[in-house]
Amino acid sequence: MKIFRIGLLVFASIAAAPAPAFAEYKWGFADISLNHLDWNADTEGKSPKKDFNYLEIEGGAQHSWGDLYGFFDIENVGKDGDLVRTAAKGIGRVNIGKTELCLYGHVYNFTSLGFSEQNRVYGLGYSFIGKWGWFKPFLGFHDVSQTFFSGSNGFMGGWIFGIPIRIGGQSFMITDWHEFEFDRKDGYAATYGGKTTGQNGALAAWWDIIPQITIGLQWRYAMDKLGTKGTMGAGIGSLRYNF
Repeated sequence: MKIFRIGLLVFASIAAAPAPAFAEYKWGFADISLNHLDWNADTEGKSPKKDFNYLEIEGGAQHSWGDLYGFFDIENVGKDGDLVRTAAKGIGRVNIGKTELCLYGHVYNFTSLGFSEQNRVYGLGYSFIGKWGWFKPFLGFHDVSQTFFSGSNGFMGGWIFGIPIRIGGQSFMITDWHEFEFDRKDGYAATYGGKTTGQNGALAAWWDIIPQITIGLQWRYAMDKLGTKGTMGAGIGSLRYNF
């Protein structure tokens, strides 16, 4: 797990750099952000979840053969007495021929004291891209390695989308990522009252104040996920530096 996190951190730092080794590189990005997540009262009332700060390093790159994306989070930054947690994700899409269809894969890894979970998805994706923005859905097989459950865990589908907006010469962006798990195995579903489906995602609005600085507001949502039965919601405020 440690090797995976270090590898993803390195990737997030260099993914946007058009080095000579990336002969088919088209464009990329990298950023670092400070974030504060505030759970709503309903979520806090039915779970032990607490508000927290987190530091995130993020990067991505587009190539002629496909694209890569990754992030690495350190949670509970600056909160005395709370356990530091880490979360990391890597996504890869490889184009199938000259079509918008692609081979899709992602790995998500979460660790805290006494608990860890890694989710792996292997399947297909598609890219809808235009002047309006982009929409990239996916569907695949879902495997889990967790402290209390390991093995095949049904399927996962979802998407990412982004809509750039220009207002008064200012650059804004609306984004969303969403994951939908279904046909979960009983051993995993037991954590969520036997629910064999779950949802997870975030809707966000971003404002590029200047090219180097972006601020954002996100609505983090989930259902029968994140170790809690039922619906959950949180607001996230973000301050991002773009390299």
